[in-house]
Amino acid sequence: MTEKLLEVNDLAVSFTTHGGEVQAVRGVTFHVKKSETVAIVGESGCGKSVTAQSIMRLIPEPPGKIKQGKILLKGVDLASFSEKQMRKIRGNEIGMIFQDPMTSLNPTLTVGDQITEGLLTHESLTKTEADEVAINILKLVGIANPKERLKQYPHQFSGGMRQG
Repeated sequence: MTEKLLEVNDLAVSFTTHGGEVQAVRGVTFHVKKSETVAIVGESGCGKSVTAQSIMRLIPEPPGKIKQGKILLKGVDLASFSEKQMRKIRGNEIGMIFQDPMTSLNPTLTVGDQITEGLLTHESLTKTEADEVAINILKLVGIANPKERLKQYPHQFSGGMRQG
């Protein structure tokens, strides 16, 4: 039997608004095993992004709140982790590719700074080494002139390049 890497059990997430409580996610349950791909699909507004952000513990509290359920990563409840522990896990153990490239990249930081941030956080690399890795990443996804592109800001990339 293959080990479950991620388990989401009966997840419910709500947001407090001026108009009252909005139940964004109710009763979501799924698991992901090693070497398995799971797609979360549904209509716009059905809770896909809130579910993914909840797993990553990126829902701001308040106004959001995980009301019930468990999120287990390799059998450990992510709710028991401090924010400092979550920062070590995000990008290292779990990651998320945001749907909209225009809102996913910080417009005030260069593309290079955003790519190397995770490398510098999770790997024992110098800034120069992280830049070299970032250049290779840009090459892998077909970005021309990757060394120059590291110094550019997201608005200087086309929509397709931002999704790369």
